[in-house]
Amino acid sequence: MVATQSTLLKSKALNEWRLFSLIVVPICLAIVIRMTSADVDMSTPAGISSMIQFSVRCSVPWLYLAFAASSLAMLFPGSFSRWLLHNRSYIGLCFAAAMAWQLLFILWMVIGYWGYYVGEVYGLYDLAEQVPGYLFLFAMTLTSFRYWRSKLSARQWRVLHKSGIYFIWFVVWTTYWFELYYYDDRQIIDYVFYWAGLAAWGFRVVAWSKKRVLAAA
Repeated sequence: MVATQSTLLKSKALNEWRLFSLIVVPICLAIVIRMTSADVDMSTPAGISSMIQFSVRCSVPWLYLAFAASSLAMLFPGSFSRWLLHNRSYIGLCFAAAMAWQLLFILWMVIGYWGYYVGEVYGLYDLAEQVPGYLFLFAMTLTSFRYWRSKLSARQWRVLHKSGIYFIWFVVWTTYWFELYYYDDRQIIDYVFYWAGLAAWGFRVVAWSKKRVLAAA
């Protein structure tokens, strides 16, 4: 069974750019199907707002997986965690691709319904988080490719990606924290993403502690 899993995870279809396509194509199809469905009226701010929320939900799992990949490899060494760590950058790019849809819908909202956007979707505090988050995501996406990565030193690249992934995780996770503790329209998915994000952080903390213990031994 373990050997079968290891062999499967080594297949080309489940690694690197083919894995990226395997994830992103269904995400794009789901978003297009959703936005063209009878339940969503894209001529109204409420319809666009629902697509902002839907595109985020399509992206969050890939952020959490990328965030926890190195920690899982340390805490649970095995074929799956090695596969996850090997494909961490591609999984991160899956998150970026899904968030590109969110940015499209946000721009759609800003251009057509600025008053609704500020009053009903995001306030100034949210914008103060969202803008730096997108700047981090844009920089991290560019420097995931060899040409742009070569423009940074190894230390600069590590600082950018480590600080960026922490900041983006914080922005996304606190969105669900606010959803649960400050709003009344809670849904099951809000609880799932809240606790999954907290678990991803917990894996980081435990892995950091284990690394410290091993270094001191």
